[in-house]
Amino acid sequence: MKVYLWETKTSSEDISSGSSFWKRTILDPQLSLYIPALQSMGHDPHGCIYDALRKPALDPKKATPTEKREYTKAGKLYKNQRETDETPAEFHQRCLDAIAEKPDRYYARGIVVRLEEEVLEAAADVWNTAAQMREARRQLLHGKRRLQVYPRNPDSCMSWSRECDYLNVCAKMAAIDDPLLFQHEPEHVELDEGEGNLSDDLSLLTQSSMRCYRSCQRKFYYRYVLRQRPLKKAETLSTGDSIHKALEMYRKTSGDLDAAKRALKTEDPFVRAKEEAMVVGYAARWGAPAGIVAVESQFRVPLINPETGAASRTFALGGRVDAIVAVEAVGELMNPTLQVPGAGEENLEAQLEASIGGTGG
Repeated sequence: MKVYLWETKTSSEDISSGSSFWKRTILDPQLSLYIPALQSMGHDPHGCIYDALRKPALDPKKATPTEKREYTKAGKLYKNQRETDETPAEFHQRCLDAIAEKPDRYYARGIVVRLEEEVLEAAADVWNTAAQMREARRQLLHGKRRLQVYPRNPDSCMSWSRECDYLNVCAKMAAIDDPLLFQHEPEHVELDEGEGNLSDDLSLLTQSSMRCYRSCQRKFYYRYVLRQRPLKKAETLSTGDSIHKALEMYRKTSGDLDAAKRALKTEDPFVRAKEEAMVVGYAARWGAPAGIVAVESQFRVPLINPETGAASRTFALGGRVDAIVAVEAVGELMNPTLQVPGAGEENLEAQLEASIGGTGG
């Protein structure tokens, strides 16, 4: 069956056409890994529909301190001053207003393809990374000092203006076995523990584990060898996971916006208010999903040496694809007819329709 992958990413950076975000999709090894995986699942993949959602750079407004308040002659506060904190409902509406004003700033959808030579090059990268990981594991099992096997990379201690989860451990300011900071989790928490228990398959290489190893081998050691994960997840990461769950439900229910909002994982009322606005805007921008073949499909396939065609005796490749869609639906997905996303959101719908004229980007 001819299909397209459908992958979704949330980001705080510029997602407009020609931005660094889209340039990096050319190098994204995840797509190169997933295309042969789909082939092994009996599909004929032709490319990937890539959704990008940008998080509004807004924070809840706080009441102006009493000593700094200034009033007009009419007894009203000057603009941008407040007597009370902004409520989650007010913050939600402000996020919706920002999205409706410039929808293309917050939502982008493009098609990414992979040429055969690009898939082969990515396969060589994966095989060489696996070879390094196999050698590190071999040395570890033969009694080499663990921290020498997995060296630190100080260039990865800060990423996207955020500290690495393990920086304090490397800096000797915290212990990796501190139960107040870390907890033991399955190796691949992004995968289910169902058939075959892929979540704790030590022979499985995922895109996340390989990306972590390439970034910093010491971080890989803490996360995938010791399997110690931070108890507190950064808001940027938790929002990505929460939005992902909501859009998973949106696709499974053929566009049930209420079900999608209920699927959000975030409990903080203000963060959730922003996430709900992102999901509502997404529904208004792109309409109901079409041509869904499968949602959140897991796979486990052999790791193949691209030069010899032989399968690795140490590792296999695994992962989860956001969705698979039929080729026939690509035109509708790229140029949707906007639909009312739900009760109470008609104002956003009207503004979006006026802004983008009812066509895809």
